[in-house]
Amino acid sequence: MIKRRTALALIGSGVSGAALLATKWLPSSVKSIFNGQPASVGHPVAGGATNAISLENALLGTNAWIIPSDKAATTQIQAYLSSRSVAPGNPLTFYVSTQVSGTPYTIDIYRLGWYQGLGGRLVASIKNLQGQAQGYFNEATFELVNSPTTYIDPTTRLVEARWKPSHAITLPDHWTTGVYVAKYTDADGMQTSTTFTVRGNPTAPYVLVTPDATDPAYNNWGGYSLYAGNSKHGTAATKVSMDRPSTVNQGSDSVFIYEINPIRWFERQGYDLSYISNLDLHTNSRLLLEHKAFISLGHDEYWTKEMRDGVEDARNQGRGLAFLAANASYWQVRLEPNTSGVPNRTVVCYKVLSDQKDLERDPLYGQHNDLVTTQWRDPLLNRPENSMIGVMYSDYNDVQQSFAWHVNPTANASFLRGTGLMAGQVYQNGMVGSEWDKVFDNGQTPQGLQIIATSPTVTNEGQHDVSHTIYYMAPSGALVFASGSNYWTSALDDFRYGTHLSWANGSKSVPEVQKLMGNIMDALIMQH
Repeated sequence: MIKRRTALALIGSGVSGAALLATKWLPSSVKSIFNGQPASVGHPVAGGATNAISLENALLGTNAWIIPSDKAATTQIQAYLSSRSVAPGNPLTFYVSTQVSGTPYTIDIYRLGWYQGLGGRLVASIKNLQGQAQGYFNEATFELVNSPTTYIDPTTRLVEARWKPSHAITLPDHWTTGVYVAKYTDADGMQTSTTFTVRGNPTAPYVLVTPDATDPAYNNWGGYSLYAGNSKHGTAATKVSMDRPSTVNQGSDSVFIYEINPIRWFERQGYDLSYISNLDLHTNSRLLLEHKAFISLGHDEYWTKEMRDGVEDARNQGRGLAFLAANASYWQVRLEPNTSGVPNRTVVCYKVLSDQKDLERDPLYGQHNDLVTTQWRDPLLNRPENSMIGVMYSDYNDVQQSFAWHVNPTANASFLRGTGLMAGQVYQNGMVGSEWDKVFDNGQTPQGLQIIATSPTVTNEGQHDVSHTIYYMAPSGALVFASGSNYWTSALDDFRYGTHLSWANGSKSVPEVQKLMGNIMDALIMQH
């Protein structure tokens, strides 16, 4: 660990990435990448062989997975799935409710990717389904309407829809690993969606991990989320269920906001990829050891102990880590079965804190303190995020949602060579926001951590702050990269879902950052 004085010297003097990375902190196999050698983008397989991802993206694409703003359902049709992660050959059940019984609807299933820039491919279309009126949540009025089966626990405010199954499929063996969207369209053309991950390609160099333990935290279907601000009567739940539709982004949760740009970019480059959910990581973290690099997609805020232990173990065994957004691994959660006994369908987070002296609200406090649902940086756990990621969550601004990305003025030219990035350059493209991470002087900053960019920000309260983009080399030789911003991956691709996103207005991808990302991708797997 870096001592206090050393950490301050590193940050204050603007020590560049390349100055240390190209000499002391990287093995010779990695040095060439950060000394101007071109990244082998798109060919991370032996002999340059075509992989499953590049073959998939050569197929005919479509943009029909996008829901037009005037066709976004509110109360007309709502849905959820039996699982957030499925392997080919296994079942997937759809739970759908139409506001009026008997309303015809269709389910179209798309795989997300590049696909000639269209972003998706239709893999299945299920027509002539008859709607069941099983109830709906009116987010505008906070009313749960005509949903007699819905269960609400009065103590934890857990909400489970408990709808009857509407349709089921067995995933075909030929479906390629990836993130999939099921779009539901009723007879009037009103649409909603759900998303799920299809596993596969289990020994690909890179494994992309979707943040499915985080999505339920923000979903207030039925009246409650883990946040008081969008919960009924201003009272947050302490348990949230996956057995209910999502109110977030037309049912897609964060996929179309934080995950779509890196998915499009990785698949456009033809990287050999596997996709899993962090729910899979919770169940079997040794899955990571089948790959060379772990990549955290999207807003990955809520982690179980099993997830954290698994990712740190992978790093310690030489697997590269990349965190593409901010605020990762901020809260510890537990996963519990739903009330019917199906495993890992309930996210538990009491959000207790030592400084508020409310740890006893979590029933495991005093019995299994290592499982208490507090912040990872809380003294009770004493596992601050930066000991794994290098940086950790600092603050946010949801009014002025984005800020410029500033390459360090003292950045060594050898690190920037081949990317087009220049020391001190400023990119006004909305890469920084709405949440950001920075380096903290808490004695747990990894040794040799290097700052690529230091970007000034302002909090909602008007306080000046910074976002750091960083990397470091673990003792195992594994490279760890962190973007330090939720919007950083907007620099990888020009797609923007919804013009209502103020941060996206006028923002463009940045070719120089794409080249940097290509170099990082190569470095992530150089240990193997």
